[in-house]
Amino acid sequence: MMRCWVGLGGGGQMELPTAVGWKFCYGTDTPCDSFFLRCLWERGQEKVLSAACRFYAEWEGERVFTGVVDEFAVICGKDGLYLELSGRGMAALLLDNEAMPAEYQRCTRADIVKDHVTPYGVEALGGAGLPGVAGFTVASGESEWSVVRRYACYYGGVTPRFDRMGRLVLDPHRGGGSLRIGEGGAVACWEYREERHGVLSQVAVRRRTSQGTQWVADRDFLAQGGRARKVVTVPNTTGSAAMRYTAGYQLRAARRERVRMRLTIAGGFLAWPGELVWVELDGFGANGQYRAAQTEVSCGGEGLTTTLVLGEVDAMI
Repeated sequence: MMRCWVGLGGGGQMELPTAVGWKFCYGTDTPCDSFFLRCLWERGQEKVLSAACRFYAEWEGERVFTGVVDEFAVICGKDGLYLELSGRGMAALLLDNEAMPAEYQRCTRADIVKDHVTPYGVEALGGAGLPGVAGFTVASGESEWSVVRRYACYYGGVTPRFDRMGRLVLDPHRGGGSLRIGEGGAVACWEYREERHGVLSQVAVRRRTSQGTQWVADRDFLAQGGRARKVVTVPNTTGSAAMRYTAGYQLRAARRERVRMRLTIAGGFLAWPGELVWVELDGFGANGQYRAAQTEVSCGGEGLTTTLVLGEVDAMI
């Protein structure tokens, strides 16, 4: 059973009536998580949700969404009187707020959280392994989410994401749960796609004026005929290890969507972004292990379904 409620700007909460349809979309980057809810309503309460600013949902007693209310509408039509509510995950608070320009002599995880996360009431988890970064700069017009993502992703190799309690997670993806999908799993439809455009075969990182160039190659893509090189120029003070990491980051980021498999399966909340998924379809030529990049759970005319977008296990998702 789905239970939903909203938090009010002046304090307090309000339980929402019975939900008759919903859609929850989850990912690990932009666009951020989002929700849509349709529920029964009663005439005379058209303005009661004007102060609603937070949204919470539980499925069978487990929290499945925490987010920000963006819009609501009360509609009277042939289907009767009902409420439609929509919004985004807590990443919306970092996306909607512009960061103050700044230059850090040495930027740490604590600096990022203190200056760009906690001022918006967002709790941060993990990130103990993120490095200190010398000369980290926040540009004018950059969103708080862009600052957090650039620091964690580019310098720490971690894709920041939000959990279902609305907390920012700064640790790498672990194995997590593992879902096996076969023909007996009520697969309604599937699609497998590979994209070569934008995938890099080589990256060269060179210092601006002094000697020294680090090369990193995607040998599998080279063996498949891939030929796409990128040259990145860094300050002279950049060390060799940092140069190699920069090159490796560029390769991982470029093949982020190289492989995408999309499956729609009967049932709700079957896997979460970051979890491992085994695909075992009869006669399918690309069976194997994938990592969930996006999840969409819908309840409507076609019943309760989960759509998974899967990618390579070791690619940035």
